[in-house]
Amino acid sequence: MSARLQDELLDHPKLAAAGAQIGKNGRCLALGMYAALLMWTNKHLSNGVIPIEVLDGFRGFVVDPQALTDVLMSCGFLDKHARGFAIHDFADHNPTAATIRARRKYERERKRHHRTGNGRS
Repeated sequence: MSARLQDELLDHPKLAAAGAQIGKNGRCLALGMYAALLMWTNKHLSNGVIPIEVLDGFRGFVVDPQALTDVLMSCGFLDKHARGFAIHDFADHNPTAATIRARRKYERERKRHHRTGNGRS
């Protein structure tokens, strides 16, 4: 599954604000953390929710993932969630877990029918 990042993000005021808060290489760090969180949510079909305990796993990417996540939240990239954080407006720009599961099921069935000769393709 792929994650969606719009090219307008490079010039977005939220990214500029996050970069200013972080300091040196701030925009790059903010963008990288946001992309990593987005990819994690898509991989785990979490509908944009990132449990707080998951952040420790990002220490291989950055020294202090909690600090970067706090900056992303303060700039509007993330919202507070009961389990941790949620990507702001996730479902407006990304397919939901239910949509992905339905698409995967459809593709499995289509391929099964194709392999058995019961479908057109």
